[in-house]
Amino acid sequence: MTRLARGFTLVEVMIALSIFALAATAAVMASSQHLSNLSYMQEKTMARLAASNALARMTLTYPPENGDSGSELIADQYWPWRASVSKTATAGVYQVVVSVYEPRQESSVISGPSADARELHQLARFLGPQSATDQRSVNSNEWDD
Repeated sequence: MTRLARGFTLVEVMIALSIFALAATAAVMASSQHLSNLSYMQEKTMARLAASNALARMTLTYPPENGDSGSELIADQYWPWRASVSKTATAGVYQVVVSVYEPRQESSVISGPSADARELHQLARFLGPQSATDQRSVNSNEWDD
């Protein structure tokens, strides 16, 4: 048999397969990481929406209460939240920090988040008497003639 008619040796085939296996493993790991990041970003986005909704509700019920808690229904899941309210140096102005926790399937509006729930997002806002009035005027459709 001439040298040109020979095929690949076993060593050459094994090296080619190992290179392919490394490349395939890297591709699978990259796609797995991408899916994991996508799920994480979706969870963070929903938690931010829940925090924003909770802050909007608290704006309507001025003055805010410390330790207020509840849950927001977003994407068929209940996102529990708890508010922390502190006074500021300006009279009548409060700093409100809403923490949103892992979602649950059932509603727990009264109790808020469970003790072992993982915090996903925090959103802070300063509330004063004027912010409650501004929010009510926007919601009452004053701009419609």
